[in-house]
Amino acid sequence: METQNETYTLPLLTPFLRDEIIFAMEDQESLYFLDLKTGRLVQSDEIDEEEQEDFSDRFLPVPDWEPADGFRMMDKFSNLVRNPLYREKLQNALQAGKGVFRRFKDILCEQPALERQWFAFKDLEMERKVLTWYKSNNGAIQLKGLEPEPEELTDDILQEDFVLYTETTGESRQELEELKQSLLEEMQGSGITQKKSSHLIRSRLESAADLEFVYARTQGGELAGFIAYRLLSVDTAEILFFGNRPDFRGLGLFRHLFDAFTRKVSRKGILFLVVNLAGEAITLDKLFSQMEGTIITKQVLISTENWNSSQTSSDLAYL
Repeated sequence: METQNETYTLPLLTPFLRDEIIFAMEDQESLYFLDLKTGRLVQSDEIDEEEQEDFSDRFLPVPDWEPADGFRMMDKFSNLVRNPLYREKLQNALQAGKGVFRRFKDILCEQPALERQWFAFKDLEMERKVLTWYKSNNGAIQLKGLEPEPEELTDDILQEDFVLYTETTGESRQELEELKQSLLEEMQGSGITQKKSSHLIRSRLESAADLEFVYARTQGGELAGFIAYRLLSVDTAEILFFGNRPDFRGLGLFRHLFDAFTRKVSRKGILFLVVNLAGEAITLDKLFSQMEGTIITKQVLISTENWNSSQTSSDLAYL
């Protein structure tokens, strides 16, 4: 029989035990405790009278997890979604009152890649909650054995939801042409910078011969995005245009495509890439600066009205 003075310690927090604790947290029907003597989880009605004698020392309640915690996690995720269409859909669902959880899940089901990102995000948030609880109960020294938290899950998710192609057929080339025109028309209907950028891109595309593509399809066969490029020389390729359908933006698909593209052309002896960034795509320079990319040209859109109104006229110099 155990004595009141027996000292219990937290067991090793293995991935298996961590997952069991997460399951117990989400079970809203039962109350769970970690038995520090056996290292196992038990429900409150499984603790007998004898064990009740040193209940406070031996049994540790699992972290609290209420529906409100789940709602806050969904709200946090929706604010991190980069696709504006689905970000708005998710945020509206969270403001709709009754049935919030069902509507939120239904929207995620529309986009499998986004749904996988949600599950990956949810798993990490729950794991962090368990780790915080564990450390607060003096278990930091027993954390050995857990794998480090992954920093980026996007690539694994995209590999499961998209198929990449580096060769085009007549049918696929027609689809790519239609998506290319659709994206240019979308830019035309945006602000002045996007509109002028579309003119620049269209001009480049019209003058390019032997345009090639790397593109992605969903597992269902829907065209999701592409990179259009041409070979400038035996060792240099130029990306002229790229884009994704609205439903597939903000998922990291461009980076996934770019990685496939660089590996394809490198096998053909390409050593250098020229990437044309125009309009909103200019923000991608941060991605390439991490790889010590070099700016080799710049184009600036200037208003003649702004120039003429701010500079002294030089017309008189010719009189």
